[in-house]
Amino acid sequence: MLSPQQEPSLQEPSWTPFLLSPKGEHADPPRPILTLEGIGDRLRSAAFAEIQAREAFLWATVQFKDAPLPLQKAWLALASEEDKHLHWLLKRMEELKIDIKGRHVCTLLWESFQVCKTAKEFAKYMASAEERGRKAGERFCNDIAKIDPISAELFGKIAKEEVAHIALAARFFPD
Repeated sequence: MLSPQQEPSLQEPSWTPFLLSPKGEHADPPRPILTLEGIGDRLRSAAFAEIQAREAFLWATVQFKDAPLPLQKAWLALASEEDKHLHWLLKRMEELKIDIKGRHVCTLLWESFQVCKTAKEFAKYMASAEERGRKAGERFCNDIAKIDPISAELFGKIAKEEVAHIALAARFFPD
Protein backbone atom coordinates (compact mmCIF):
# COMPACT_ATOMS: atom_id res chain seq x y z
CA MET A 1 0.00 0.00 0.00
CA LEU A 2 1.32 3.43 -0.90
CA SER A 3 1.90 5.98 1.83
CA PRO A 4 0.42 9.51 1.68
CA GLN A 5 3.70 10.98 0.40
CA GLN A 6 3.45 8.55 -2.54
CA GLU A 7 0.08 9.86 -3.71
CA PRO A 8 -0.01 10.84 -7.39
CA SER A 9 1.50 14.23 -8.22
CA LEU A 10 2.69 16.11 -11.29
CA GLN A 11 5.78 17.41 -9.50
CA GLU A 12 9.15 15.70 -9.57
CA PRO A 13 9.30 13.32 -6.62
CA SER A 14 11.89 13.07 -3.90
CA TRP A 15 14.55 10.54 -4.87
CA THR A 16 15.68 9.97 -1.28
CA PRO A 17 17.83 8.06 -0.32
CA PHE A 18 19.64 7.98 -3.68
CA LEU A 19 22.58 10.17 -4.74
CA LEU A 20 21.70 11.85 -8.04
CA SER A 21 24.14 12.70 -10.78
CA PRO A 22 23.92 16.26 -12.09
CA LYS A 23 20.93 16.93 -14.37
CA GLY A 24 21.42 15.55 -17.86
CA GLU A 25 24.37 13.36 -16.86
CA HIS A 26 24.44 9.58 -16.74
CA ALA A 27 24.84 7.45 -13.65
CA ASP A 28 28.23 6.20 -12.57
CA PRO A 29 29.18 3.18 -14.70
CA PRO A 30 28.76 -0.21 -13.06
CA ARG A 31 31.81 -2.04 -11.80
CA PRO A 32 32.54 -5.67 -12.77
CA ILE A 33 29.52 -7.82 -12.02
CA LEU A 34 31.43 -10.63 -10.34
CA THR A 35 32.44 -8.36 -7.44
CA LEU A 36 30.46 -7.26 -4.39
CA GLU A 37 30.72 -3.68 -5.65
CA GLY A 38 29.42 -4.67 -9.08
CA ILE A 39 26.48 -6.56 -7.60
CA GLY A 40 25.82 -3.52 -5.43
CA ASP A 41 25.86 -1.27 -8.48
CA ARG A 42 23.24 -3.46 -10.18
CA LEU A 43 21.09 -3.61 -7.05
CA ARG A 44 21.28 0.18 -6.75
CA SER A 45 20.51 0.71 -10.42
CA ALA A 46 17.57 -1.68 -10.30
CA ALA A 47 16.25 -0.07 -7.11
CA PHE A 48 16.44 3.36 -8.71
CA ALA A 49 14.65 2.08 -11.82
CA GLU A 50 11.92 0.70 -9.55
CA ILE A 51 11.42 4.02 -7.75
CA GLN A 52 11.29 5.84 -11.10
CA ALA A 53 8.73 3.32 -12.41
CA ARG A 54 6.67 3.68 -9.23
CA GLU A 55 6.64 7.44 -9.62
CA ALA A 56 5.92 7.16 -13.35
CA PHE A 57 2.79 5.10 -12.79
CA LEU A 58 1.59 7.48 -10.07
CA TRP A 59 2.29 10.46 -12.33
CA ALA A 60 0.40 8.84 -15.22
CA THR A 61 -2.79 8.50 -13.17
CA VAL A 62 -2.86 12.29 -12.82
CA GLN A 63 -1.36 13.26 -16.18
CA PHE A 64 -3.40 11.23 -18.67
CA LYS A 65 -7.05 12.25 -18.67
CA ASP A 66 -7.62 9.88 -21.61
CA ALA A 67 -6.78 6.83 -19.47
CA PRO A 68 -9.88 4.78 -18.62
CA LEU A 69 -10.51 4.22 -14.92
CA PRO A 70 -9.54 0.51 -15.06
CA LEU A 71 -6.16 1.50 -16.53
CA GLN A 72 -5.64 4.14 -13.87
CA LYS A 73 -6.40 1.52 -11.19
CA ALA A 74 -3.98 -0.89 -12.87
CA TRP A 75 -1.29 1.80 -12.86
CA LEU A 76 -1.82 2.34 -9.13
CA ALA A 77 -1.46 -1.41 -8.59
CA LEU A 78 1.75 -1.38 -10.65
CA ALA A 79 3.06 1.50 -8.54
CA SER A 80 2.58 -0.67 -5.46
CA GLU A 81 4.36 -3.57 -7.17
CA GLU A 82 7.28 -1.32 -8.11
CA ASP A 83 7.42 -0.07 -4.51
CA LYS A 84 7.55 -3.68 -3.28
CA HIS A 85 10.45 -4.41 -5.67
CA LEU A 86 12.23 -1.25 -4.53
CA HIS A 87 12.06 -2.34 -0.90
CA TRP A 88 13.25 -5.87 -1.69
CA LEU A 89 16.30 -4.41 -3.44
CA LEU A 90 17.02 -1.89 -0.68
CA LYS A 91 16.76 -4.65 1.93
CA ARG A 92 19.24 -6.77 -0.02
CA MET A 93 21.64 -3.82 -0.27
CA GLU A 94 21.39 -3.39 3.49
CA GLU A 95 22.11 -7.10 4.04
CA LEU A 96 25.22 -6.79 1.86
CA LYS A 97 26.20 -3.50 3.53
CA ILE A 98 26.11 -1.70 0.17
CA ASP A 99 25.94 2.08 0.59
CA ILE A 100 22.89 3.31 -1.32
CA LYS A 101 24.64 6.68 -1.80
CA GLY A 102 27.90 5.01 -2.80
CA ARG A 103 27.38 5.79 -6.51
CA HIS A 104 25.42 8.29 -8.57
CA VAL A 105 22.14 7.37 -10.25
CA CYS A 106 20.34 9.46 -12.86
CA THR A 107 16.76 10.47 -13.57
CA LEU A 108 16.93 9.99 -17.33
CA LEU A 109 14.13 7.39 -17.23
CA TRP A 110 11.89 9.75 -15.26
CA GLU A 111 12.63 12.55 -17.70
CA SER A 112 12.26 10.37 -20.81
CA PHE A 113 8.68 9.16 -20.42
CA GLN A 114 7.37 12.67 -19.82
CA VAL A 115 7.38 13.28 -23.58
CA CYS A 116 4.41 10.90 -23.85
CA LYS A 117 1.21 12.72 -24.82
CA THR A 118 -1.41 9.97 -24.37
CA ALA A 119 -2.16 7.09 -22.05
CA LYS A 120 -1.49 4.69 -24.89
CA GLU A 121 1.89 6.21 -25.70
CA PHE A 122 2.86 6.13 -22.02
CA ALA A 123 1.69 2.53 -21.53
CA LYS A 124 3.66 1.33 -24.55
CA TYR A 125 6.73 3.34 -23.52
CA MET A 126 6.68 1.94 -19.99
CA ALA A 127 6.14 -1.60 -21.28
CA SER A 128 9.28 -1.18 -23.37
CA ALA A 129 11.23 0.10 -20.36
CA GLU A 130 9.91 -2.76 -18.21
CA GLU A 131 10.97 -5.26 -20.89
CA ARG A 132 14.52 -3.88 -20.87
CA GLY A 133 14.53 -4.17 -17.07
CA ARG A 134 13.17 -7.72 -17.24
CA LYS A 135 15.92 -8.79 -19.62
CA ALA A 136 18.59 -7.14 -17.46
CA GLY A 137 17.18 -8.87 -14.37
CA GLU A 138 17.33 -12.26 -16.05
CA ARG A 139 20.89 -11.59 -17.21
CA PHE A 140 21.99 -10.51 -13.72
CA CYS A 141 20.28 -13.57 -12.23
CA ASN A 142 22.27 -15.86 -14.52
CA ASP A 143 25.54 -13.95 -14.20
CA ILE A 144 25.72 -13.90 -10.40
CA ALA A 145 23.92 -17.15 -9.50
CA LYS A 146 27.11 -18.90 -8.38
CA ILE A 147 28.61 -16.06 -6.33
CA ASP A 148 25.45 -14.50 -4.84
CA PRO A 149 22.47 -16.85 -5.16
CA ILE A 150 20.28 -14.65 -2.92
CA SER A 151 20.65 -11.54 -5.10
CA ALA A 152 20.38 -13.71 -8.21
CA GLU A 153 17.08 -15.14 -6.98
CA LEU A 154 15.83 -11.63 -6.22
CA PHE A 155 16.65 -10.40 -9.73
CA GLY A 156 14.96 -13.48 -11.18
CA LYS A 157 11.83 -13.02 -9.07
CA ILE A 158 11.47 -9.37 -10.07
CA ALA A 159 12.03 -10.26 -13.74
CA LYS A 160 9.20 -12.80 -13.57
CA GLU A 161 6.84 -10.26 -12.02
CA GLU A 162 7.71 -7.71 -14.72
CA VAL A 163 6.09 -10.00 -17.31
CA ALA A 164 2.64 -9.06 -15.95
CA HIS A 165 3.58 -5.38 -15.95
CA ILE A 166 4.58 -5.58 -19.60
CA ALA A 167 1.37 -7.39 -20.53
CA LEU A 168 -0.74 -4.54 -19.17
CA ALA A 169 -0.05 -2.28 -22.15
CA ALA A 170 -1.11 -4.99 -24.58
CA ARG A 171 -4.26 -5.68 -22.60
CA PHE A 172 -5.44 -2.08 -22.84
CA PHE A 173 -3.87 -1.27 -26.21
CA PRO A 174 -3.73 -4.51 -28.23
CA ASP A 175 -2.65 -2.87 -31.50
